[in-house]
Amino acid sequence: MSESTEIALGAGQLRGRFLEAAMRVLARDGYSGFKQSAVCAEIGLTTGGFYHSFPSWKDFEVALIEHWQRAATADVVSDLRAIGRAEDRVVALKAAAHTLPHCTERALRVWAAKDPAVAEAVEDVDQTRRAVIAEFIADVVADPNVPDRFAAHSILLLVGYQCSTINEADFEAAMAHIVDEVLTLPRRAAN
Repeated sequence: MSESTEIALGAGQLRGRFLEAAMRVLARDGYSGFKQSAVCAEIGLTTGGFYHSFPSWKDFEVALIEHWQRAATADVVSDLRAIGRAEDRVVALKAAAHTLPHCTERALRVWAAKDPAVAEAVEDVDQTRRAVIAEFIADVVADPNVPDRFAAHSILLLVGYQCSTINEADFEAAMAHIVDEVLTLPRRAAN
């Protein structure tokens, strides 16, 4: 498909392709490799196609951060909230953590050290995730002091995994341990 044909398909669809390409570039090349040329090459288009979709690189960066926040947090939380049983939501947290774009998020955390707007977005995502984890745990356990403590541990584990060389199996085992611990605690009385 030619670039002019791709552009004719619609700016929205093309914007989405550029955003997904940027997520892959960040995951593969890190923040240092996050360049317009790399994003364009990832989907086989030129900067002309890019500028048809985004007025500037800064506008693209803003759209990318919003895309990440939506895909890796808002949509995930929405899916988790749709799970009926509170215990099942807690168990599903482990699977949700596994499916996050960890390499992309590692690059975003590096970027956040250099850009206050990205730092604010990363902080918002971390705080949202922590609050949702605490909420789901509070729906299960009786002790009101437990949810925030386990939510903090979960976020520390997630960020530590993303920013270190800890292997995936150890991360999975640690997440499973947190879930198992929560599910062995005295339960909250049913409403």
